[in-house]
Amino acid sequence: MEPHVHDIFFPNENPDPVLDYIDTRGFPMDKLATALVAESISKLKDEYKFHQMIDKSSLQDVLRDIYNGLQWKKLGFCLYSLTYPDVVRDQKTGVCLRDFIDDNGHVWAEKLLAHIMEPRWTLTWMFRIVRGQCTEADYNRGMNALFVKIHLLDPQVVIPAFQFLLNQKALPSVNLELATRNYLGGSLDSSLLDEEVMAAEHKDSVPLNASRISLSDLEVTHGVEVEEFITSECRTLDIWNEKRPENSKLSKARDRCVVM
Repeated sequence: MEPHVHDIFFPNENPDPVLDYIDTRGFPMDKLATALVAESISKLKDEYKFHQMIDKSSLQDVLRDIYNGLQWKKLGFCLYSLTYPDVVRDQKTGVCLRDFIDDNGHVWAEKLLAHIMEPRWTLTWMFRIVRGQCTEADYNRGMNALFVKIHLLDPQVVIPAFQFLLNQKALPSVNLELATRNYLGGSLDSSLLDEEVMAAEHKDSVPLNASRISLSDLEVTHGVEVEEFITSECRTLDIWNEKRPENSKLSKARDRCVVM
């Protein structure tokens, strides 16, 4: 998790171990983290008016660029590849794809390629399409699921498999969508961050030279770090509209007294 987001909004959270297996090189993780928190801030109608500091239109432009980018699709494929081997499982035997990957995956990739090169395999798909049991979209989806399996077994076998299918005139044209399909689907739900964002917004602070047990009036400011986050990190993304929150108030001594 990005430090400027983690330290302010998720100080007690530990990084998910799965992050160690994800290649995020080239992916704007910092931008996504900032934009997601900013989206949560913008939708919370907080009493300190932090939500009014976010330029919602510019924010949506930033998020749209991320979700429509190639790096988003590559990240999705990486996550998909991590879970797919354990999800694809034979219901009767309980054997999953990972068992084949761990057992000389390249050998199984060649066997799978040999299987789809059998005339019977082509005829099976052809009959399904002719009989209306399978549309061209279904076929393409099925072939790309096949490409994923082959890729996980041995990436070098994907292109030979694709070229073979491409040359099958009896079957619909197939598209190789390993790196272009959107495996993550639509946008992420920033409302899942609302609780942490609200906690950061309500965190209060007093001047360094003041004491909470002082009998004098104190100026209490809420969400100091949130304001700094918006005026620095959000400013970098050009999603701060230069407005300021109304997060300071005078705390009377009598209001801080508690009858024991």
